[in-house]
Amino acid sequence: MNPPAQIILDTTEAQKPTETQRSFISAVPRGEAKRPFIQRLFTRIAPRYDWFNRLASGGLDQRWRRVAIARGGVRPGQRILDVCAGTGDLALLCAQRQGGSGTVIGLDLNAEMLAHARRKPQGQRLRVGWCRSDAETLPFADGTFDRVVIGFSTRNLNDLPSGLKEMVRVLRPGGRLIILETGRPSHPLVRAGYQLFLLTGARLIGWLLTGRCWPFTYLAKSVQQFLTPAQFTERLQRVATQVEYIPISYGLASLYLATKP
Repeated sequence: MNPPAQIILDTTEAQKPTETQRSFISAVPRGEAKRPFIQRLFTRIAPRYDWFNRLASGGLDQRWRRVAIARGGVRPGQRILDVCAGTGDLALLCAQRQGGSGTVIGLDLNAEMLAHARRKPQGQRLRVGWCRSDAETLPFADGTFDRVVIGFSTRNLNDLPSGLKEMVRVLRPGGRLIILETGRPSHPLVRAGYQLFLLTGARLIGWLLTGRCWPFTYLAKSVQQFLTPAQFTERLQRVATQVEYIPISYGLASLYLATKP
């Protein structure tokens, strides 16, 4: 892994967030304006996204992904789709767990994120196919996959109910949707410390890595404004027969396992 690039602060108007972007910093964007905003955001931070995840999570993010695929029942020989695959960490761990059998496809709409996924050395050794497409209009037939996984991205979907329906649609009957998301710690002191870190430490880490603060301000606020575990579980129950919520690391991460009828 390459070391972080030299910090270059934005000085031109072209590099600074637009007035629309600045307005989104105070609230998570919604509706049709959200998709292009999310695409610009991840295009800007793609080169240092993995570094940000490792540092902001204290190195726990990969452990959380391993817990998710283990608890979700990912096994050799399965057909697996990683939605909003980003730089490919979750898809690659699924392929590693399969040990050379089965099928893994990593799907994302952002070309820069997928480019980084394709260039990873472990991706050259593992069987992973990469697909650029929208998570809310998946280009696969009904019942194609045994497992659908998505990591830290449901809060970035333009239309959450439509995205969940699409992910369940491409699952075979009895298949499982595995959702790993940022958490909401139940202990008030842990929760308060976590919220403070999101708006201070996480933003500082993002700025040091990229020279930009507004993308990480959005990411922090998207975590704060996302559904509670009870609310998200209720959304999942509308499209699945069985939903299990599992807090990880004192609730710093949330795992949801939803079985298709």
